[in-house]
Amino acid sequence: MSSTTPHTLRLARQDVLAFSLCALFVGFFVAAEVLGGKLFRFTLAGISPKSLGLGEGEEFVATAGILAFPLTFVMTDIVNEYFGKPMVRLFTWIAIAVNLLLQPVIRAAIAVPAISYTPGVTSEQMQEAYAIALGQTSAIVVASLVAFGLAQWLDAQVFTWLRRRTGGRMLWLRAQGSTVVSQLIDTLAVIFLAFVAIPALTGGAAWTSGQAFEVALTNYVYKFLIAVVSTPSLYIVHMLVDAYLGKEVAHALTAAAHPGDAD
Repeated sequence: MSSTTPHTLRLARQDVLAFSLCALFVGFFVAAEVLGGKLFRFTLAGISPKSLGLGEGEEFVATAGILAFPLTFVMTDIVNEYFGKPMVRLFTWIAIAVNLLLQPVIRAAIAVPAISYTPGVTSEQMQEAYAIALGQTSAIVVASLVAFGLAQWLDAQVFTWLRRRTGGRMLWLRAQGSTVVSQLIDTLAVIFLAFVAIPALTGGAAWTSGQAFEVALTNYVYKFLIAVVSTPSLYIVHMLVDAYLGKEVAHALTAAAHPGDAD
C-alpha cells in the first residue's frame, strides 16, 4: 500500500456486534440509574401484593429504573452467548465506570441555576424538581453499583453453567435461570443497601425492613415477569444476530466463548 492511499478501517461483523451490544448495554444501565430516583405505584391488571398473599399492600411500589433496567437482561444473555463471561465482565466494568464518570456531570447540572420559560412554572420550582429527579443520594449510587456488579457476576456464572449442562440447548432455560437468580440478589442488595444498611451506618433516615421488602418484592416480581415475557424477544434477537453474522461465524463465536459445551 502506498503512503498516499487512504486507510479505511473495516470492522468485522462480530466487532460491530460487540460494539453495538456494549453501547446498548451501557445505555440501558445508565438510563436505569438516572431514572431510579423516582418511585411509583401500580397494579398488574388489578392484581396487588395483597391478592398474591405477599403482604397487605393494595399496590406494588417500584423504582422507575425498572422500566429500563430489564433491557440489560437481554443484552447480558446475548453478550454471554456469543462472547462469553470475559466480555460480560468487561461490559459490566465499562457500565460502572461510565456511571461513575457521569456523577460529577449530573451534580454539576443540578448545581447550575435553572431558568424556566414554561408558563406557570417558576425557575425555583424547575430547579427544585430537577434536583429531586436527578439528585440521587450517594447511598443509592453506591448500592446500585455494588448490587449490579454482584448480579452480573452471578448471572454470567449461572448462564454459563446452565449452557454447559444443557450442551448449548434450551436458550430459554439459561436466559431465564440466570436472570431469576441474579436479579433476586440484585434487587435485595440494592434496596437494603441503599435504604436500610448505608443510611443506618451513616446516620441517615433508614427505611424499615418492611418498607424495603415491599419495594424489593415489587421490583423483583416485575423483573421476573419481564424475564418470562422477554423470552420470545431473546429468540428473535438470537436469530437476527445469527443472520447478521452468518451461521458459520456465529457458531465459531459461541464455540470459542463456551469451549466446554457438548455439541
